[in-house]
Amino acid sequence: MTWKDLRLRLRALLFQRRVEDELDEELRFHIEMETRKNVQRGMPPAEAGRKVGVDFGGFPQVKEACREMRGLRLIETTLQDLRYAFSGFRRTPGFALTVIGTIALGLGLNTTLFTIFNAYVLQPLSVNDPYRLYQFTWANRAQEGHRFSWGEFRDFERQNPAFSEVVAFNRVSFARVEGHLMLGQMVTGNYFEMLGVTAMRGRTLLPADATVPGSAPVAVLSFDAWTNKFGSDPNILEKQIPIRGHNLQIVGVAQAGFRGLSEVPLDYWVPVTLAPLLEQDTSLFGPRQPERLTLVGRLRPDLTPRQAQTTLTAWAQRHTESLPDAAHATHAILRSRATVVPLEPAVVAAAVPVFVAFGMVLLIACANVANMMLARAMARQREIGIRLAMGAGRARLIRQLLTESVALAVPAAVAGFAISSESIRWGQWLVFNTMPASFREFLTMMPLQPDARVFCFMLAAAVLSAVLFGIAPAIQATRSSVMQAARGEFTTDFRPARLRSALVVLQVSVSVLLLICATVLIRINQRMQQLEVGLQPRGVVVMDLQERFRERVMQHLSAAAGIQQIAAAGKVPFEGYLPRVPVVAGEDSGQVPAGYLYASPEYFEVFQLPILRGRNFTRDEALSGAAVAIVSQATAQRLWPGRDAVGRELRILPNPQQRRSLADPRAGPPAFASAQVIGVARDAVNGWVGEGPDSTCVYFPTAPTRAGNALFVRVRGDAAAAVRRLDAMFTAATPGAVDQLHTMEDVLGAQIYPFRAMYWISAALGGLALLLTISGIYGVLSYVVTQRTKEIGIRVALGARPGAVAALVLRQSMRFAFAGAIIGGTAAIGLLRLVASQVDMKLLGSLDWLAVGTGMALVSASSAAAAWLPSRRAAGIEPVSTLRCD
Repeated sequence: MTWKDLRLRLRALLFQRRVEDELDEELRFHIEMETRKNVQRGMPPAEAGRKVGVDFGGFPQVKEACREMRGLRLIETTLQDLRYAFSGFRRTPGFALTVIGTIALGLGLNTTLFTIFNAYVLQPLSVNDPYRLYQFTWANRAQEGHRFSWGEFRDFERQNPAFSEVVAFNRVSFARVEGHLMLGQMVTGNYFEMLGVTAMRGRTLLPADATVPGSAPVAVLSFDAWTNKFGSDPNILEKQIPIRGHNLQIVGVAQAGFRGLSEVPLDYWVPVTLAPLLEQDTSLFGPRQPERLTLVGRLRPDLTPRQAQTTLTAWAQRHTESLPDAAHATHAILRSRATVVPLEPAVVAAAVPVFVAFGMVLLIACANVANMMLARAMARQREIGIRLAMGAGRARLIRQLLTESVALAVPAAVAGFAISSESIRWGQWLVFNTMPASFREFLTMMPLQPDARVFCFMLAAAVLSAVLFGIAPAIQATRSSVMQAARGEFTTDFRPARLRSALVVLQVSVSVLLLICATVLIRINQRMQQLEVGLQPRGVVVMDLQERFRERVMQHLSAAAGIQQIAAAGKVPFEGYLPRVPVVAGEDSGQVPAGYLYASPEYFEVFQLPILRGRNFTRDEALSGAAVAIVSQATAQRLWPGRDAVGRELRILPNPQQRRSLADPRAGPPAFASAQVIGVARDAVNGWVGEGPDSTCVYFPTAPTRAGNALFVRVRGDAAAAVRRLDAMFTAATPGAVDQLHTMEDVLGAQIYPFRAMYWISAALGGLALLLTISGIYGVLSYVVTQRTKEIGIRVALGARPGAVAALVLRQSMRFAFAGAIIGGTAAIGLLRLVASQVDMKLLGSLDWLAVGTGMALVSASSAAAAWLPSRRAAGIEPVSTLRCD
């Protein structure tokens, strides 16, 4: 197409009336000229005009052919369809608003979910060329990943065959600064330089800051931390902050929008060479060379990710060839770090069920609107029949009806965007105001601002919704007999009735599925709330402290008012699995993987955990780490069924294969080969609360003064007030000594909170699905009653009782409801069995038949309630007035 053609087409589109007048004038000119030529040839004027008309063709047909030559016919007819659609919507504003509101609810919920997904998985990081950043590791034969030691990183930095630059950073660590919990990371000196991140104030870290271990006690703050936790202090570069007992000079504030390469937004960065000062256990630069570093590199421009993976696999295999067979690298792993959460198959697999659940609500809304559109199309059947009789093509009519659907979906998308914005705002408010108070600082969310991807998703979802709720009614409305449609009549085999039934069954099925899932989560949440944890968390405070300050912290606690008792344990109850060790109870028994926990004698008193038989650890046993043990009731019953466990010997096998712990307990397996059981304690939840009381738990002795243990303090009065007092005391006396302070009630609440959140979300989805289903059934039955008015009037005239007429309508609705309930219940049973087989959680239990029955019964009862009013209306039809109008 030339520029001249494009200009002519734009002129025809924008100045349509003028172009039409010019076309009329030009065509008339041609007719007059041809007529004049015929007259000059000797024809009479009347004969000359008739011949031109025959040769030239019909005037309207010629004009239509000229319009087709412009190539704008599709645009013009679409504009005509839109004008016609808006004219019809003005006559029925209630219908239009109902459709827009129904679709807007589904679009708003799905846009909210996509906005969150986009912020974490799709939106690139605020760094230079993020799509060339890859995290590198390798997997061994057990398919375990690898972290780098400092020596391995330096070797790779010199020899790496795939990256132009590489950086390394340690895991995220917590620090308490001026009453605020801050998340930070130790990074190599070229971290900011490689990422292309500049400083808004001061400077970023430089390679010179990370040359010698222990040098350059400096830190860089994130823009959000400077704004939210330091009040945008203009003198921030003159401040020092205590990180784990060491004062670090703030040298800069990173550019706005940069939050690090972690899955959670970070507050500060320090040189990795500060590891000897800030790490509590084995130093990164010590002789043991612990593997703690994550490595990220910028891919060389001449390599693709697949080529780089092949090259790095060869490097990793050469690097590990001298290690034991189990540690040999089998293949390299490259993970894109372009976004906060890499778009990987595991992430997609986790996101798909959530998107499906939200998409089901949109599907119900579309089914609801499809029934409304079908009813409207049937009401316009006479108009459609006349158009078909006059020669209109069926495809043209379908396109017109779909245009009307799109015309409704676009304002629904705008309303859905407003719903999404409010949902995000209220959702964030709800999360921050329902999370246990002392854990709110852990909630650091990415900004959930819409961008081009969100708008494209919203538009695509709106168009897809328009097709979903518009295509079936459009096809069905244009497939009837022309003569019958022109008279507004239908046969008994008319397909829209079956389509309406299928749509209602679909709505009921999806609603049942969502409600059963919501009911299961409600019951899990109830079990969590009513769970007997065996420990008494009320009045107990837990603290995570720096080991070098342990003695001073103990002194402050001993002198503080309101402190009743101090205890220690290898991990905090309720969070993370217990580490496991294989044990043998006797000569003839097999080994059992038993959970274990180091606990001081005061642990049982602080948590009011009774020892049912035997005795507690003594102070000497705790200080020396004696080879004695206390077992839980469940452990005693499993290892010595029907016998007294006190006095028995428990053998501990060497080289245990520990289960991965979410809490990452510092204490390793016991060094002794056997232990004497001196007591049996009541069952309790020392591991993850989702598993309920520990299936096995063996307590080994430790003391509050020994390193590597969490401290627990039972206080008098309100534990939350005690946390504030202790925080102020430690901040003033030993800044940086205590990283975290929480009440144990908050710890328990934080572990239960995800289940509460899932229950809220699923209940909201299920409730909305049920509401849409009820409104859909009510609308369909109301329309059916209107369509069957003549039939019902004849039945009443022939003696049918009102109750029988109402029962007729109710039976029709309940047939839909029961069919949908069976389909949805079957799908829910299959889904629950699949989840139960994949999720390691005792409280999920086996198939919850009560939840299945409750969901099916609730939807069936709601369907009956939705059908009651139309059935009563049908029973009240007057046969005389009905037949008189025929």
